[in-house]
Amino acid sequence: MPKFIHKEMDSLYVDEFKKRINDLMSNLESLPVQNDAVLSKLAFVLNSNVNITCKEVRGLKSIPTNRIVYCTMEVEGGEKYRTEHAEAGKSVWESLAEFPTNQILPIIKVKLFMENPGLLSLDENKLGKLSLQIDPTFNKTNWWIDMIKSKYTSNEQLKVKLDVRMEKPQNLKMCG
Repeated sequence: MPKFIHKEMDSLYVDEFKKRINDLMSNLESLPVQNDAVLSKLAFVLNSNVNITCKEVRGLKSIPTNRIVYCTMEVEGGEKYRTEHAEAGKSVWESLAEFPTNQILPIIKVKLFMENPGLLSLDENKLGKLSLQIDPTFNKTNWWIDMIKSKYTSNEQLKVKLDVRMEKPQNLKMCG
């Protein structure tokens, strides 16, 4: 409280402040209460893109070099993308797949297949697979990652070379 010259001014000052506070309280009480709907997590949608480039596969020693192999890539809950065909001896691609997603932590699935040489065969032989959960700060290039082998591959270690990048959504301020 400020210092005043006259003693009566102290009480006058306190009375004026009490009156202001009472006026503010009465104004506040006279405002209608609004029952706005509370925003939930479901009210916000974050759209982003996941870019996957499948580059190369190593560890296909038990498969004849002239057999055709390819990879499929997908973001869980989205569409699949398939690389072009390559021979098992030179399993190199530069296949970029871009997946729009609204998942905050999407799961990426990459599978390696070998085409069946038979004319009437409808199913393909799955050689390996992997799944990753990424976040909006994920950015790896020329990344060798181990695949989980299937029954069609022998004891060799299957590795796939990937570029994986997730673009941060426009309306996301901070993450990580």
